[in-house]
Amino acid sequence: MQEWTFDEIPLNQPMTTNEYAVEEKELTAFAKKWDPLPMHTDSEAAKASPHCGLIAPALYTLAVANALAHRLDIKIPMIAGTEWKTRFLAPVRPGDRIAATMECVSKRVSRTKPDRGVVVFRTTLQNQKGERVLEFDSTMLVSTVVVPRRTNG
Repeated sequence: MQEWTFDEIPLNQPMTTNEYAVEEKELTAFAKKWDPLPMHTDSEAAKASPHCGLIAPALYTLAVANALAHRLDIKIPMIAGTEWKTRFLAPVRPGDRIAATMECVSKRVSRTKPDRGVVVFRTTLQNQKGERVLEFDSTMLVSTVVVPRRTNG
């Protein structure tokens, strides 16, 4: 795992994940629990919807994007997340293969607490056709202080 300090977080350097295959069974199970609309849970009923077929719930799409971003295997000294600005651009469907691209688009040291900084990451999700399906900016507080690692012994 690559560990970055606040100063090492690179600006405007996109990192892309491997693809994730969206399975109908997983999508509908998630939807039945968290967003039980027919366009998410019933393939026959979804055919009559404006989307002409089953689509993923927004929260499912966000969850997959977040999980993909974590697969980048980068450790950031995060204190807390503070904001997500999210844009849903196109539906995600069963059978789609989606990948995330993440990059730091801004960072600054806090004006009031110099031991932390404000970092904004932009994450974009694309399907196998290259269509952008989701974009979100996540703002987080990150420690600017390097904490010494504890050693056993």
